[in-house]
Amino acid sequence: MIRKLGQPQIIGEIAIGVLVGPSVLGAYLLRSYNITLFDPSLTKSFASLGAIFLLFLVGLESDFRVMYTRKNFAVALGGVLLPFVIGAPLAYYMLPPAAIGPQGTPFTMAVFVGAAMVATSTAIAAAILLELGLMKDRVAQTIIGAAVIDDILGLLTLSIVVGLSRSGGIDIWANIWAIAILLITALVFIGVAIYVGVHFFSKIVVRLQAAGNRMGMKHSGFSIAIAITFLYAFISEVIGLSAIVGAFLAGTMFASTPLRKDLGEGATYLAAIFTPIFFISLGVLVDLGSVSSEFYLFSLILVAMAIVTKVVGCSIPARLTGLRTREALAVGLGMTPRGEVGLIVALTALTAEVIGPSLFSVIVLVSVAVSVLPSPFLKRALRRVVAQRARDRAEAPESQANSP
Repeated sequence: MIRKLGQPQIIGEIAIGVLVGPSVLGAYLLRSYNITLFDPSLTKSFASLGAIFLLFLVGLESDFRVMYTRKNFAVALGGVLLPFVIGAPLAYYMLPPAAIGPQGTPFTMAVFVGAAMVATSTAIAAAILLELGLMKDRVAQTIIGAAVIDDILGLLTLSIVVGLSRSGGIDIWANIWAIAILLITALVFIGVAIYVGVHFFSKIVVRLQAAGNRMGMKHSGFSIAIAITFLYAFISEVIGLSAIVGAFLAGTMFASTPLRKDLGEGATYLAAIFTPIFFISLGVLVDLGSVSSEFYLFSLILVAMAIVTKVVGCSIPARLTGLRTREALAVGLGMTPRGEVGLIVALTALTAEVIGPSLFSVIVLVSVAVSVLPSPFLKRALRRVVAQRARDRAEAPESQANSP
């Protein structure tokens, strides 16, 4: 049904979680029969696996040598900085004390909200681009490439924020050195993990796969690749980052290898089982009954801020790097839907008890809203781009004929 409405599958999965969670069915069963549908610890374990496999697949599609361009980086950077710089202070000054979790402070709560607003999902934009036959267009290339870099920057932001929350998250001005250390740690880990992965682990996996094929062991390379993914996820957790950062980096090391397609196919089967559990678990954690009236105004402002900051933050760099005005606007609208990384940021904050259940519910609902609302405007903007190009092609022969 969600697919027929032209929306990404994750929205339907989150909606299922909301329906069976404490907002609807779960509330009725608990109130009437004292029954709880889900075991929190078991659900958390399966959801964590889903997040790891999802980010591994994202990493497989994120070959740095192909995706990195100045234009894409500029668009992604604008789309990360503006939502964060505006979103974090907005949360700091507007949200009531009830938004802060037992282990959080106003500062760490605010930076988690800002971090949740930076990551982009290309699912809706890609569907519309496919429908209009524009996937090979420079607008599509900019959106997809910038979204990949956007996710990388979002994961880096998550790493810093997680480290801050674990170190106490005291006032930013009193802890500028701690923030610098966290940034350096994240950058060093990302750099070392990519270098070792590309020059060492990826070559080992390719050789093991070839040796396995000769001995009739067709999935030996895939098994080792998944083991390395869990190793990277474990190291990420040990040094104070998030496990999904390691999973993403593990995927990138295989993005340029001959095994990328095979690894992606195998990981897709695992993700098909565990990743829906992750998104359903997000919906299960949403408790609409806990969202008091003091969050309503903030929710509306956050939706508007999330849309406007992405459109402005991405379209201006796109225009300055060579795209026409309508093309740049289409890029901004295509970067507006919030992605899986943003939802993982929200779940990380809730699990760390930095934010409360009410704020988590607000962030998930806002993420869904900003993924749905811009869709018709993106389609209209892309159609205007196509119409403008058709007019330009029609006018070109006429101007040539009139030239002396």
